[in-house]
Amino acid sequence: MLKMKRFIGKFCIFIIVTATSSCISSSGDGSYTLLKKSANNNHSKKAVLFLKQESATVGDSYQVSITDFDTEFDTAAVGNVFTVDNDHGKTDLNPNDIDFNWISDNALEINYDENLRIFIKEKSKDGVLIVYKPH
Repeated sequence: MLKMKRFIGKFCIFIIVTATSSCISSSGDGSYTLLKKSANNNHSKKAVLFLKQESATVGDSYQVSITDFDTEFDTAAVGNVFTVDNDHGKTDLNPNDIDFNWISDNALEINYDENLRIFIKEKSKDGVLIVYKPH
């Protein structure tokens, strides 16, 4: 009886550790692909669109970041102004679903497919106003 309880206890710990490490590793295993970038006129800021591809349990997403012009694309970064996905296959992810252009040096317009599911939608970042236009 005591051996059985020890076995069950060790087995439960094994399951918990395995599940926890699986969840932790899936959050960082994705690959990043730079799709588009655009600088403002005075080359002080740039917007980048990238695809973050995840594992089987976490879906792919499109993410937009605004950074200083000289900042290199960071494959560990998370989109800091706009993040969307395909809402469990309800729509397709296509690089043409998101486009952006600089209205001025301090204002960015992001055009996006209204069928995409939105996770992050910031109104400004580091002094840049962000205007959204769904289509």
